[in-house]
Amino acid sequence: MKRLGSGVINLDDKIEGGFFEGSVNLVTGKTGTCKTGFSASFIHEGLENGEPGVYITTEQDREDVINDIKEMFGWDLTKYSDEEGILKISSIKPVLITRNVENFSRLIRGYITDFLNNVEKDVKEVNAERVVIDSVSLIEMFVKDKYLARAAISSLIEKLKSMGVTVMLVGTVPESSEGLTGGGIVEYLVDGVIKLEFTPVAEKYNRTLEIRKMRRTDHAIEIFPMEITDKGLKVIEDGF
Repeated sequence: MKRLGSGVINLDDKIEGGFFEGSVNLVTGKTGTCKTGFSASFIHEGLENGEPGVYITTEQDREDVINDIKEMFGWDLTKYSDEEGILKISSIKPVLITRNVENFSRLIRGYITDFLNNVEKDVKEVNAERVVIDSVSLIEMFVKDKYLARAAISSLIEKLKSMGVTVMLVGTVPESSEGLTGGGIVEYLVDGVIKLEFTPVAEKYNRTLEIRKMRRTDHAIEIFPMEITDKGLKVIEDGF
């Protein structure tokens, strides 16, 4: 089974070499746990190996994503998007709709359909092998009806799998929640779940990483400290 490297230093040997090809994975955590850094590492690893990628943001503008990642790791994504043409970065933000709008469900379904079509177009444009969607939690929260939300996320995952790409979905855990995402839907539908935490009690390493789920993989079950370095995210192997 082909594995794609995560781009996170010291992580791949804990998941049998990486994420299996064609899988849909979730990286989730509360604010400040470096979810965007993780997903950027995943897409950057592919680009460095000549694997085209698509980065979809549902919350930020395209330039904000580029600038945030450059500030965090020094990686200039415009090299791959504007010069080499192997990266597509798109911002697809939901249009806010109130429930009292006529045909609310129809408008929601229309947004999801447009979203899926845009993702497919971007994948085809660069012949992508890796896809990041940051974040899928906004879609969960946007589609407040649980049935519609589950149907929307299921459609998204099925569509991505049909494209044959390897995917990293970014989820956000509300500060008051003990779940893995805001809606509690995505984690049951994906192949793998990486949970990031911010642990103030640790004296040296505040961020931690836990592999909560990984289908077809004999993965590590420990909670690992993690740090941001000038070479990317790094899992610390010698304890706190």
